[in-house]
Amino acid sequence: MQIGETIRKYRKERNMTQEEMAKRLGVTPPAVNKWENGNSYPDIMLLAPIARLLDISVDTLLSFRGELTDEEIRQIMSEADEKFKNDSYEEAFAFIRKMLEKYPNLYSLERYEYSDLS
Repeated sequence: MQIGETIRKYRKERNMTQEEMAKRLGVTPPAVNKWENGNSYPDIMLLAPIARLLDISVDTLLSFRGELTDEEIRQIMSEADEKFKNDSYEEAFAFIRKMLEKYPNLYSLERYEYSDLS
């Protein structure tokens, strides 16, 4: 979920209008509207105040999860397998390196790093 969708969801759950939210944060209602529609992002200095106002954590606001779900891991592994079947090894290894950089705790992909497939 994008930050704008998260802001809209929790703002509505609290029966708060965009105008009320804007006033409490010291921004304009069009700014809140732009966040919610994905046309812009809140300033980094507003992340904690927005989270407090919506009674959520900054992690929730940013849709951050420390761990991938089993389904996300299966999807990445399936994509890696497809790349080895259909693309060059260089492209497949580049994909795996990219995923390991993005998700350093994704140990399942490490089996490809040291295989004899190159």
